[in-house]
Amino acid sequence: MSNSESSESSYIVRDKRGTYMGGYSFKLGKSNAFAWATECAKQSRGVLYFRSAQENPEEEVVSYLDFGKKKDSKKTT
Repeated sequence: MSNSESSESSYIVRDKRGTYMGGYSFKLGKSNAFAWATECAKQSRGVLYFRSAQENPEEEVVSYLDFGKKKDSKKTT
């Protein structure tokens, strides 16, 4: 892990209002933390953030705000 990716690093999931939904530390392993955080973000239709250390700001990784929504199909007759 690089200096920006220590065991203090984590993924944070927040819903569309910014409410905390879950946090997944790199202590789980980087790929496990990402997998669990991604699943949480999809289930809550939230936004996945990365934070390299407790004192650092969160950086948006990916948004699942529209995940699972059906697209409108406009029928023309």
